[in-house]
Amino acid sequence: MLKPVSIVIPIRNRANYLPNLIKSLSNLNYPQYEIIIVDDCSTDNTEALLKQYPIRTISLKKPVGSAKARNVGIKEARNEIIALTDSDCIVSKNWLKELVPHLNTHDAVGGKVIFRDDIEKKINPSIIDKTIIREDSPVNFLNTSNLVFKKSLWIHTSGFLNYRLEDVEFSWRLLKGGYKLFFVPRGLVIHHGTRNPFQNFKKYSQYGKSYARISYIHKMHISNKTEAILDNKAIWEYFKLLLTFIGLYVALFIYCLMVIYIILSVSFLTISIFIFTYFVFRIMKKIDVLFRLYKLSFFFNIVVHMVIFKLKSKH
Repeated sequence: MLKPVSIVIPIRNRANYLPNLIKSLSNLNYPQYEIIIVDDCSTDNTEALLKQYPIRTISLKKPVGSAKARNVGIKEARNEIIALTDSDCIVSKNWLKELVPHLNTHDAVGGKVIFRDDIEKKINPSIIDKTIIREDSPVNFLNTSNLVFKKSLWIHTSGFLNYRLEDVEFSWRLLKGGYKLFFVPRGLVIHHGTRNPFQNFKKYSQYGKSYARISYIHKMHISNKTEAILDNKAIWEYFKLLLTFIGLYVALFIYCLMVIYIILSVSFLTISIFIFTYFVFRIMKKIDVLFRLYKLSFFFNIVVHMVIFKLKSKH
Protein backbone atom coordinates (compact mmCIF):
# COMPACT_ATOMS: atom_id res chain seq x y z
CA MET A 1 0.00 0.00 0.00
CA LEU A 2 1.47 3.36 -1.08
CA LYS A 3 1.51 5.87 1.76
CA PRO A 4 0.90 9.62 1.29
CA VAL A 5 3.97 11.67 0.40
CA SER A 6 4.99 15.28 0.98
CA ILE A 7 7.13 16.65 -1.86
CA VAL A 8 9.37 19.47 -0.65
CA ILE A 9 11.12 21.82 -3.09
CA PRO A 10 13.18 24.92 -2.27
CA ILE A 11 13.15 27.60 -4.94
CA ARG A 12 14.91 30.86 -5.64
CA ASN A 13 14.59 32.76 -8.93
CA ARG A 14 13.50 29.76 -10.99
CA ALA A 15 10.34 31.18 -12.55
CA ASN A 16 11.39 29.97 -16.01
CA TYR A 17 11.54 26.33 -14.79
CA LEU A 18 8.50 26.41 -12.51
CA PRO A 19 5.71 25.67 -15.08
CA ASN A 20 7.40 22.48 -16.34
CA LEU A 21 8.18 21.34 -12.80
CA ILE A 22 4.57 21.82 -11.64
CA LYS A 23 3.24 20.13 -14.77
CA SER A 24 5.41 17.04 -14.19
CA LEU A 25 4.42 16.90 -10.49
CA SER A 26 0.74 17.21 -11.41
CA ASN A 27 1.03 14.20 -13.73
CA LEU A 28 2.48 11.87 -11.10
CA ASN A 29 1.07 8.35 -11.07
CA TYR A 30 0.65 8.28 -7.29
CA PRO A 31 -2.54 8.09 -5.19
CA GLN A 32 -1.93 10.79 -2.59
CA TYR A 33 0.68 13.51 -2.23
CA GLU A 34 1.11 17.18 -1.40
CA ILE A 35 3.52 19.69 -2.93
CA ILE A 36 5.30 22.19 -0.70
CA ILE A 37 7.42 24.85 -2.37
CA VAL A 38 9.60 27.02 -0.14
CA ASP A 39 10.37 30.36 -1.80
CA ASP A 40 13.78 31.48 -0.56
CA CYS A 41 13.22 35.22 -1.22
CA SER A 42 13.08 35.10 -5.02
CA THR A 43 13.58 38.44 -6.76
CA ASP A 44 12.06 37.45 -10.11
CA ASN A 45 8.36 36.70 -10.71
CA THR A 46 8.50 33.33 -8.89
CA GLU A 47 6.22 34.50 -6.08
CA ALA A 48 3.55 35.81 -8.46
CA LEU A 49 3.74 32.65 -10.55
CA LEU A 50 3.34 30.37 -7.51
CA LYS A 51 -0.01 32.02 -6.71
CA GLN A 52 -1.40 30.63 -9.96
CA TYR A 53 -1.04 27.01 -8.78
CA PRO A 54 -3.07 25.18 -6.10
CA ILE A 55 -0.03 24.13 -4.07
CA ARG A 56 1.30 24.91 -0.63
CA THR A 57 3.79 27.76 -0.72
CA ILE A 58 5.99 29.00 2.10
CA SER A 59 7.58 32.41 1.50
CA LEU A 60 10.64 33.12 3.63
CA LYS A 61 11.33 36.65 4.90
CA LYS A 62 15.07 36.42 4.35
CA PRO A 63 17.22 34.10 2.19
CA VAL A 64 18.55 31.07 4.08
CA GLY A 65 19.87 28.74 1.36
CA SER A 66 18.56 25.44 0.03
CA ALA A 67 19.45 23.33 3.11
CA LYS A 68 17.50 25.44 5.60
CA ALA A 69 14.69 26.00 3.08
CA ARG A 70 14.27 22.21 2.80
CA ASN A 71 14.16 21.95 6.60
CA VAL A 72 11.39 24.55 6.72
CA GLY A 73 9.34 22.64 4.14
CA ILE A 74 9.89 19.25 5.82
CA LYS A 75 8.89 20.68 9.19
CA GLU A 76 5.56 21.83 7.70
CA ALA A 77 4.93 18.54 5.86
CA ARG A 78 1.74 16.70 6.80
CA ASN A 79 2.92 13.25 5.71
CA GLU A 80 5.51 10.87 7.15
CA ILE A 81 7.19 10.16 3.81
CA ILE A 82 9.23 13.03 2.39
CA ALA A 83 10.31 13.31 -1.25
CA LEU A 84 12.87 15.88 -2.38
CA THR A 85 13.67 17.33 -5.78
CA ASP A 86 14.97 20.67 -7.08
CA SER A 87 13.23 23.61 -8.68
CA ASP A 88 15.08 23.12 -11.99
CA CYS A 89 14.04 19.47 -12.34
CA ILE A 90 11.33 17.51 -14.14
CA VAL A 91 10.14 14.28 -12.51
CA SER A 92 8.96 11.19 -14.36
CA LYS A 93 5.38 9.98 -14.09
CA ASN A 94 6.29 6.97 -11.91
CA TRP A 95 8.86 8.81 -9.81
CA LEU A 96 7.32 8.17 -6.37
CA LYS A 97 5.73 4.85 -7.28
CA GLU A 98 9.12 3.37 -8.14
CA LEU A 99 11.00 4.70 -5.09
CA VAL A 100 8.65 4.80 -2.08
CA PRO A 101 8.18 0.98 -1.73
CA HIS A 102 11.92 0.60 -1.05
CA LEU A 103 11.49 2.53 2.21
CA ASN A 104 10.09 -0.69 3.68
CA THR A 105 13.65 -2.08 3.80
CA HIS A 106 15.85 1.05 3.67
CA ASP A 107 16.00 4.38 5.49
CA ALA A 108 16.73 6.63 2.49
CA VAL A 109 16.28 5.88 -1.21
CA GLY A 110 17.69 7.77 -4.18
CA GLY A 111 16.62 7.47 -7.80
CA LYS A 112 18.21 8.04 -11.17
CA VAL A 113 19.11 11.59 -12.19
CA ILE A 114 20.03 12.69 -15.68
CA PHE A 115 21.98 15.93 -15.66
CA ARG A 116 21.65 18.20 -18.67
CA ASP A 117 24.61 20.30 -17.57
CA ASP A 118 27.92 18.77 -18.74
CA ILE A 119 29.91 19.91 -15.70
CA GLU A 120 27.22 18.72 -13.31
CA LYS A 121 27.04 15.38 -15.12
CA LYS A 122 30.75 14.74 -14.64
CA ILE A 123 30.82 15.77 -10.97
CA ASN A 124 27.67 14.01 -9.80
CA PRO A 125 27.37 10.22 -9.57
CA SER A 126 25.89 8.11 -12.31
CA ILE A 127 25.00 4.61 -11.09
CA ILE A 128 23.76 1.95 -13.48
CA ASP A 129 22.83 -0.85 -11.07
CA LYS A 130 20.90 -0.62 -7.82
CA THR A 131 23.36 -0.15 -4.99
CA ILE A 132 23.32 -0.38 -1.22
CA ILE A 133 25.25 2.73 -0.27
CA ARG A 134 28.23 2.29 2.04
CA GLU A 135 31.30 4.38 2.79
CA ASP A 136 33.25 2.39 0.19
CA SER A 137 30.45 2.14 -2.37
CA PRO A 138 31.11 3.19 -5.98
CA VAL A 139 29.05 6.25 -5.06
CA ASN A 140 28.64 7.03 -1.37
CA PHE A 141 25.92 9.67 -1.29
CA LEU A 142 22.40 10.29 -2.54
CA ASN A 143 21.36 13.44 -4.40
CA THR A 144 18.63 15.73 -3.04
CA SER A 145 17.26 16.22 -6.54
CA ASN A 146 15.86 12.67 -6.27
CA LEU A 147 15.59 11.45 -2.67
CA VAL A 148 12.88 9.93 -0.44
CA PHE A 149 12.98 9.17 3.30
CA LYS A 150 10.78 9.25 6.39
CA LYS A 151 10.21 12.40 8.36
CA SER A 152 11.16 10.58 11.56
CA LEU A 153 14.64 10.03 10.08
CA TRP A 154 14.96 13.76 9.47
CA ILE A 155 13.93 14.49 13.05
CA HIS A 156 16.37 11.97 14.54
CA THR A 157 19.30 13.30 12.51
CA SER A 158 18.59 17.05 12.92
CA GLY A 159 17.82 17.44 9.21
CA PHE A 160 20.01 19.18 6.69
CA LEU A 161 22.92 21.27 7.89
CA ASN A 162 23.77 24.54 6.20
CA TYR A 163 26.40 23.33 3.73
CA ARG A 164 26.48 23.94 -0.02
CA LEU A 165 26.75 20.15 -0.52
CA GLU A 166 24.06 19.38 2.04
CA ASP A 167 23.08 16.10 0.33
CA VAL A 168 26.64 14.73 0.58
CA GLU A 169 26.90 15.75 4.25
CA PHE A 170 23.43 14.34 5.02
CA SER A 171 24.29 11.02 3.35
CA TRP A 172 27.58 10.71 5.20
CA ARG A 173 25.92 11.51 8.51
CA LEU A 174 23.34 8.80 7.85
CA LEU A 175 26.07 6.29 7.01
CA LYS A 176 27.95 7.16 10.20
CA GLY A 177 24.69 6.70 12.14
CA GLY A 178 24.19 3.18 10.80
CA TYR A 179 21.25 3.98 8.53
CA LYS A 180 20.64 2.07 5.29
CA LEU A 181 20.91 4.04 2.08
CA PHE A 182 19.81 2.59 -1.24
CA PHE A 183 20.03 3.65 -4.86
CA VAL A 184 17.70 2.26 -7.51
CA PRO A 185 18.15 3.35 -11.16
CA ARG A 186 14.46 4.14 -11.54
CA GLY A 187 12.15 7.02 -10.67
CA LEU A 188 13.87 9.22 -13.22
CA VAL A 189 14.41 12.93 -12.59
CA ILE A 190 15.86 15.23 -15.24
CA HIS A 191 18.01 18.00 -13.79
CA HIS A 192 18.53 21.04 -16.00
CA GLY A 193 21.52 23.35 -15.82
CA THR A 194 21.67 26.62 -17.75
CA ARG A 195 24.12 28.62 -15.69
CA ASN A 196 26.57 30.89 -17.46
CA PRO A 197 30.34 30.43 -16.89
CA PHE A 198 30.43 33.04 -14.11
CA GLN A 199 27.55 31.37 -12.24
CA ASN A 200 29.26 27.99 -12.63
CA PHE A 201 32.52 29.39 -11.30
CA LYS A 202 30.72 30.80 -8.26
CA LYS A 203 28.78 27.58 -7.64
CA TYR A 204 31.73 25.21 -7.83
CA SER A 205 33.93 27.53 -5.79
CA GLN A 206 31.29 27.25 -3.05
CA TYR A 207 31.18 23.48 -3.58
CA GLY A 208 34.95 23.30 -3.16
CA LYS A 209 34.89 25.22 0.13
CA SER A 210 32.00 23.18 1.48
CA TYR A 211 33.49 19.86 0.38
CA ALA A 212 36.81 20.61 2.08
CA ARG A 213 34.96 21.32 5.33
CA ILE A 214 32.62 18.30 5.39
CA SER A 215 35.37 15.96 4.20
CA TYR A 216 37.51 17.08 7.14
CA ILE A 217 34.60 16.67 9.59
CA HIS A 218 33.52 13.20 8.42
CA LYS A 219 36.97 11.95 7.36
CA MET A 220 35.41 10.80 4.07
CA HIS A 221 35.74 11.59 0.40
CA ILE A 222 33.23 11.41 -2.42
CA SER A 223 33.63 8.08 -4.13
CA ASN A 224 32.39 7.80 -7.67
CA LYS A 225 33.39 6.20 -10.94
CA THR A 226 32.13 8.88 -13.25
CA GLU A 227 34.07 10.47 -16.09
CA ALA A 228 37.09 12.56 -15.22
CA ILE A 229 36.44 16.29 -15.39
CA LEU A 230 39.26 16.49 -17.95
CA ASP A 231 38.32 13.71 -20.34
CA ASN A 232 41.32 13.08 -22.62
CA LYS A 233 39.22 11.17 -25.13
CA ALA A 234 36.65 13.96 -25.28
CA ILE A 235 39.41 16.57 -25.61
CA TRP A 236 40.90 14.62 -28.55
CA GLU A 237 37.48 14.34 -30.17
CA TYR A 238 36.94 18.09 -29.79
CA PHE A 239 40.46 18.69 -31.16
CA LYS A 240 39.74 16.50 -34.21
CA LEU A 241 36.46 18.31 -34.72
CA LEU A 242 38.30 21.63 -34.50
CA LEU A 243 40.91 20.43 -37.02
CA THR A 244 38.14 19.26 -39.35
CA PHE A 245 36.43 22.63 -39.06
CA ILE A 246 39.68 24.49 -39.73
CA GLY A 247 40.42 22.19 -42.70
CA LEU A 248 36.97 22.76 -44.17
CA TYR A 249 37.27 26.49 -43.62
CA VAL A 250 40.69 26.63 -45.34
CA ALA A 251 39.42 24.47 -48.22
CA LEU A 252 36.36 26.70 -48.61
CA PHE A 253 38.55 29.79 -48.48
CA ILE A 254 40.89 28.40 -51.17
CA TYR A 255 37.88 27.34 -53.26
CA CYS A 256 36.42 30.84 -53.01
CA LEU A 257 39.78 32.34 -53.96
CA MET A 258 39.94 29.99 -56.95
CA VAL A 259 36.41 30.87 -58.04
CA ILE A 260 37.13 34.56 -57.64
CA TYR A 261 40.43 34.09 -59.45
CA ILE A 262 38.72 32.29 -62.33
CA ILE A 263 35.99 34.93 -62.57
CA LEU A 264 38.52 37.73 -62.47
CA SER A 265 40.79 35.91 -64.96
CA VAL A 266 37.96 35.32 -67.45
CA SER A 267 36.76 38.88 -67.04
CA PHE A 268 40.26 40.24 -67.49
CA LEU A 269 40.86 38.03 -70.52
CA THR A 270 37.55 39.06 -72.13
CA ILE A 271 38.17 42.74 -71.54
CA SER A 272 41.77 42.38 -72.69
CA ILE A 273 40.69 40.66 -75.93
CA PHE A 274 38.09 43.35 -76.56
CA ILE A 275 40.53 46.17 -75.93
CA PHE A 276 43.24 44.45 -77.97
CA THR A 277 40.86 43.86 -80.87
CA TYR A 278 39.66 47.45 -80.75
CA PHE A 279 43.13 48.93 -80.77
CA VAL A 280 44.33 46.52 -83.44
CA PHE A 281 41.39 47.55 -85.59
CA ARG A 282 42.15 51.22 -85.01
CA ILE A 283 45.82 50.73 -85.76
CA MET A 284 45.12 48.63 -88.85
CA LYS A 285 42.78 51.29 -90.11
CA LYS A 286 45.60 53.79 -89.84
CA ILE A 287 48.34 51.67 -91.44
CA ASP A 288 46.32 49.73 -93.98
CA VAL A 289 47.78 51.09 -97.26
CA LEU A 290 45.54 48.88 -99.38
CA PHE A 291 42.49 50.24 -97.68
CA ARG A 292 43.67 53.78 -98.23
CA LEU A 293 44.52 53.03 -101.90
CA TYR A 294 41.14 51.45 -102.36
CA LYS A 295 39.47 54.58 -101.07
CA LEU A 296 41.69 56.71 -103.31
CA SER A 297 40.96 54.58 -106.35
CA PHE A 298 37.26 54.67 -105.57
CA PHE A 299 37.17 58.44 -105.51
CA PHE A 300 39.52 58.60 -108.53
CA ASN A 301 37.15 56.39 -110.52
CA ILE A 302 34.25 58.62 -109.66
CA VAL A 303 36.13 61.77 -110.70
CA VAL A 304 37.29 60.12 -113.99
CA HIS A 305 33.79 58.95 -114.80
CA MET A 306 32.38 62.41 -114.10
CA VAL A 307 35.00 64.04 -116.36
CA ILE A 308 34.26 61.53 -119.13
CA PHE A 309 30.55 62.17 -118.72
CA LYS A 310 31.04 65.91 -118.99
CA LEU A 311 33.20 65.60 -122.10
CA LYS A 312 30.67 63.36 -123.78
CA SER A 313 27.83 65.66 -122.91
CA LYS A 314 29.51 68.58 -124.69
CA HIS A 315 29.72 66.66 -127.93
